[in-house]
Amino acid sequence: MKRRINGFNLINGTLLSLMSLLFIIPFIFLINQSFMSNEAILKYGYTLFPREIALYSYKYLLVENVFIYKGLAISVLVTLVGTFFCLLFTCTMAYGLSKKYLPYRSVLTMAVLITMFFSGGLIPSYLLVTNIGLRDSLWALILPALISPWYMFLMRNFFMDIPQEVEESAQMDGANEIGILIKIIVPMSLPSMATIGLFYAVGHWNSWFSAAIYLSTQDKWPLQLILRGMLANLDLAALGKNPAMAFEWMKNMPKEGVKAAATLLTALPIVCVYPFIQKYFVKGMLVGSVKG
Repeated sequence: MKRRINGFNLINGTLLSLMSLLFIIPFIFLINQSFMSNEAILKYGYTLFPREIALYSYKYLLVENVFIYKGLAISVLVTLVGTFFCLLFTCTMAYGLSKKYLPYRSVLTMAVLITMFFSGGLIPSYLLVTNIGLRDSLWALILPALISPWYMFLMRNFFMDIPQEVEESAQMDGANEIGILIKIIVPMSLPSMATIGLFYAVGHWNSWFSAAIYLSTQDKWPLQLILRGMLANLDLAALGKNPAMAFEWMKNMPKEGVKAAATLLTALPIVCVYPFIQKYFVKGMLVGSVKG
């Protein structure tokens, strides 16, 4: 029996290691490509080790563009503030809909469910944001996406899985609904909160389309929109240089290397944060999805 278990662990460990390599190798290619020159990329293609190392891509992104640091600060601000308010509104709405004694609970739940399948569309959303005075404001990146119906239902199911006796004992001690939510429900729901907070944070961090629509002032652009504009305007940037230097600049500037470097810069913060909340991820997803 012991040999069978050891054999299973060996096979399982080998398969998991191979699967891990399948996910890690593309990142290795991406890192190497960001450090390679244009000629090396065309000559060697994707390699496990960088050839003819050059820093033109990072120099273009981090040195020759002063807007990138302000865009980074704006992206961090929008991600932190947006995630906080998204969790606040999602949590309070999920807590209310988790109560069976809530008046018109079924009607409200159905109204939220409908928004998962139908939306007003881009033009009505733009008109709404403009008419309420949010256009060219960072709040336009936060307020329209305060509550995701899918995440709200996940959190509601998590709340419904908490024993009712816990809340009843708190009510006997004189706690009201707000006190129960803050002091009891939220601490017991950290796996769900961490999981959904990660989803909201990734969504805010990677978002660029809303900024492209609602923000007209470049000083308010988030990092993702700035990087997108930089990648789209590589040729225009070369033409703006001294004509005698334009050819040499285009020769040394690896477009694919810039794309790889930009991808790494945008993915690095999320990759650094994820290990700290990984332990909550699986538990939060499983517990929040088993009860309807």
